[in-house]
Amino acid sequence: MPEYSGPRAAVATITGSPLWGLGDRFSDFAAQRGCRLLGMHRPETPYGIGPRVEHYLCSNGQEFLRIPSYGMVAGEDWVERKAEWKVFWILWQAGVRMLIVGGTSGTCDWRDTPDAVQPGDMVLPWSYISLDAPPSGLPGTELESVLAEHVPLMDQPFCPTLAMQWEREIDKLDPSPFRKVHGQVARVVLNRWHYGAFESVAQAMLLRHFGQSIGSAVITGDCISPPLARVCGLHMLYYHVASNWAEGLRPENLTGSLDHMYMQTLPAVIGDLELRLLSSIQEPEDCRCRELLRARPPAYRDALSP
Repeated sequence: MPEYSGPRAAVATITGSPLWGLGDRFSDFAAQRGCRLLGMHRPETPYGIGPRVEHYLCSNGQEFLRIPSYGMVAGEDWVERKAEWKVFWILWQAGVRMLIVGGTSGTCDWRDTPDAVQPGDMVLPWSYISLDAPPSGLPGTELESVLAEHVPLMDQPFCPTLAMQWEREIDKLDPSPFRKVHGQVARVVLNRWHYGAFESVAQAMLLRHFGQSIGSAVITGDCISPPLARVCGLHMLYYHVASNWAEGLRPENLTGSLDHMYMQTLPAVIGDLELRLLSSIQEPEDCRCRELLRARPPAYRDALSP
């Protein structure tokens, strides 16, 4: 088992697509706003060399870590489990307790009302679904298989306290850059993206119908494993910018509209919001994130083969 060799901090961001338009210029962007890059690292993990870890110091003395684009590495397949294991092993070893994750992609809302989730909206999902099994442990570590000892309950998978802090930061913007902000009270459901491609029209129709049947709009987009975040003891803030209608649900030039939003619209807005929160965030004391990782009776472990 390699020893972690990277920096440590209580808070980290692994936001991806909302910041893609900055390319490799995030450190310059942050420096202009009072957050200095202290160093870049590529820690060795039990699953191979990890993604880049950037270490920042804000002007008020707060430190944070950044792993670009959810931990994606050029030329490596993100669908492989080891890609996500690397990210969580680093976060766990670095002592991260609060994690910011921002994503984008499509809305499957069936409604045509002002309350519908439309492109250009900011969404703080209330819950999630996943059409594959998200990783829930870190192989080769004490967190490899925790179900016999602790069960991660997935009520409130995204920290409601951090979600409200994010909303308050948006409320300070005048005018708001978003058509509408859907907080967790709107009960929007995230379909955790895992396809390696955009959804098919049939998948988008399925998600739209599912949302209508439960009375909760569904969005689909990038997100790391909520169960593994809970197992690692993280408060996870997940926010989502609806950037398009899901495939086939409305007429649109999908890649053209996405490229414009990613390159021209989102980076400065999202970068500013994240840096403001990263420099001021405090660990929540009024949520259930830690409580929802429940200890189980020792007999459950004893019932397994040694």
